Amino acid sequence: MKKAQAAPQTASNVAVFVLLLGLFLAIYVLLLPPADREALLYNTTTQDKNNQETTASETLILEQSPGLLKPTQEDEIMHEIGSINLYSKEEPKITDLSSSLYLEKSFTSQIKRNFVLSVNDLENLDTVSLIFITTESKGNLIITLNGIILYDSKTSGLANIILPKDLLQETNNLEFSVSSPGLNIFGRNKYSLSSIKIRESYELTNTRESRDFILSDQETGDAELKFFLYCNTPEQGARLRMFLNNKEIKNEVISCMSAERKMDIKNDDLEEGTNTLMFQIDKGDYIFNDIKLNVKTNFKGVVNYKFAITED
Repeated sequence: MKKAQAAPQTASNVAVFVLLLGLFLAIYVLLLPPADREALLYNTTTQDKNNQETTASETLILEQSPGLLKPTQEDEIMHEIGSINLYSKEEPKITDLSSSLYLEKSFTSQIKRNFVLSVNDLENLDTVSLIFITTESKGNLIITLNGIILYDSKTSGLANIILPKDLLQETNNLEFSVSSPGLNIFGRNKYSLSSIKIRESYELTNTRESRDFILSDQETGDAELKFFLYCNTPEQGARLRMFLNNKEIKNEVISCMSAERKMDIKNDDLEEGTNTLMFQIDKGDYIFNDIKLNVKTNFKGVVNYKFAITED
């Protein structure tokens, strides 16, 4: 029975010994000088010529930000440039005013019609035409825009009348009437019109657009520019001009062939930092896609820094 109780008593004695040992080590570390305590805790020691341990102090001798680097096996850097859509095109808009229209005027009565015409984009508006077919006519047809007479004449068949842009507003009043029979008090002038429409033509333009790209100090060689040209609407004789940092690097008449175009760029035309590439056309509708600029490098990604250190 006494032997069975010996094991727990031994374990308790070991635990007390470990606790006292840990307490002793903690007090010993706290009583050490600061330099020795740092060397013991962080292991920042070295040996001098006499193989005596001394505390090593860390000194920052170089701190640089190398910027953009590249693998040493490559000799050029590729820049991907966003796509560009350039166009100068006409976009028609047709509005039906009425399928049929009857006008009449006599000495004692008159039948005329008024329409409200809205124009939403006066800035890009090119032309506005009034189109109708005359099926019956007697006398003169009178058309008034915002109180000003535009047309006062006989007409027959298909008519196409241009409405002056300088008289147009965002909201317009268009009036149809016929001339008076004059001294014939029993006479009557009349017009029957059909398919009355308004045709608005808008000139949509985005003929030039720029893209920026940034070159590092490693990119000091010549470059090659590649892009694909797509034609949304074929246009004969369209001229393409390209500018790099406000200097013209290309001026040619382009054809609608969807093929990759390439051109060489001298390093004298490139600048360290931000560069601006601009595309410009005079007409047509084109997309410039997959624009890539491959710039050669001289250092192949190797950067050297020189600095001085003292004998100590």
